[in-house]
Amino acid sequence: MFAERYCYTPPAEHHALKERRENLLWPVYAWKVLYPDEFQRRGINLFQETLLGLIRAGMREADQLADAMALDPELVRFIIAAQLQPNGWLDGRFRLTPDGERLLDEAEDRRLNLKVGYAFQDAVSGNWLPRFTTQLPEIAPAGHDEKNRPVFILDRDKGRRERAFMLQARAAAKLDASLLLPAYRQYRQDLAFSQGESGNYASEVTFTSIESIDDVPTKLYLWCELYRDEEGFQHWLISDPFRVRRAVAWLREPFAAQARGNKAIATRMQRLLPEIPADGLSAEEWMELLDESADLEIEANYPFLNREPLIRDHLARVLRQKRRIEDREKVHPEELGNLMTEAANLLEAVLKWLLREWRASPPWPKGRNWSPMEARAELGALPLVADNTDLINALAGQTRKTVLSALEKQNQPLKALLTGTLFAASERSDHPFHELLPDALELERLPRLADYRNKTGGHASGEKAEQSLVLDYANFAIQWMALFNRWY
Repeated sequence: MFAERYCYTPPAEHHALKERRENLLWPVYAWKVLYPDEFQRRGINLFQETLLGLIRAGMREADQLADAMALDPELVRFIIAAQLQPNGWLDGRFRLTPDGERLLDEAEDRRLNLKVGYAFQDAVSGNWLPRFTTQLPEIAPAGHDEKNRPVFILDRDKGRRERAFMLQARAAAKLDASLLLPAYRQYRQDLAFSQGESGNYASEVTFTSIESIDDVPTKLYLWCELYRDEEGFQHWLISDPFRVRRAVAWLREPFAAQARGNKAIATRMQRLLPEIPADGLSAEEWMELLDESADLEIEANYPFLNREPLIRDHLARVLRQKRRIEDREKVHPEELGNLMTEAANLLEAVLKWLLREWRASPPWPKGRNWSPMEARAELGALPLVADNTDLINALAGQTRKTVLSALEKQNQPLKALLTGTLFAASERSDHPFHELLPDALELERLPRLADYRNKTGGHASGEKAEQSLVLDYANFAIQWMALFNRWY
């Protein structure tokens, strides 16, 4: 036994699994960490916050503020006149308004708003799961069966005894806190979608590290389910143990890897998918047959993605979700938001591929940021962007640090990935962007899609997604992905 501690989160009503399913116990290492509160969002950027803080401290002159911040005085005047005063944070006498005082206080409080909780390392693949929690929702077994396996009663009213297949731990515990940042960004994105929070959570993460508290993790199992995907190309999915999303790819992939060589796991999948015959086949042969069945439509229409499984996987999700909402008069807002999220994910996967295949070094030294004016100037100097004012304005808010990370690690959101791709294209004469016409690339539509995804990804954003516009964006994402068919 890997552990004798078990965590179970009951599914929300809209996540309840009515399909045929197989219960799973997934082994993980739970590391105690210090991490930022999930729901903090910056209302102001660093320049605005610093200026408001200096003004509250008694500085009034633009030259004095510029010296304190090592900025050009004209830039300081621009931020004050175009941002602080129009937003009602600063009055005509250069004094903070009540809204400005409140905003600055909240910004300062948020920097201190940290929590002690758990980060989870998958004991099957060794990867960090994009989930964080302050408590472990443990459940005790009601007993054990004849093979000494735990038996649970998940619903006391029904009293039904549930068993679960226990996956084998294969990866050793290894604490590398630097790898937690991408996991936490994905966690915030998932929360933004599922809990109806507006804004791009990944780009709004302002911390630089997550601190570990203990050197020894807690071993435990997470309860999740293997179930049929009745409407999609993949046929089967793995549920989210924390019920943030209905299904998660980061458990599906290691599960599929184990199933190829494990008859016991493959047998449980075969129970759910009897229409795919398994007679006389090994576990690996049956998994290959399943993959072939799941990918028939993509193989027929997008054969050029055979060497790019990540892009193909995101395309499958877009096509599946698009099929669900097409030709329907009434569509739930969550379904529209989900399709917008998947369309953006597809574009991000293509941009990451472009950055990997046509690598380029950043054209500026490390450690030095740019001002918004400098960002516009540098973007405007790129031949592919020179006459595209909308694109320049949409990307000028990216920091050099995020663009550098996009170039080197491909781990940033869409706008930073696109900015990095533009710099890479300017350095690489063999980049596909040079061979495609501007009217085909429509680069300015990518940040618009990201912005619309952020506005409509949750119920509390105040803006409802339009079905026709969502489908238009989804079709654009598919078409944009297909532009590069001869390079994949």
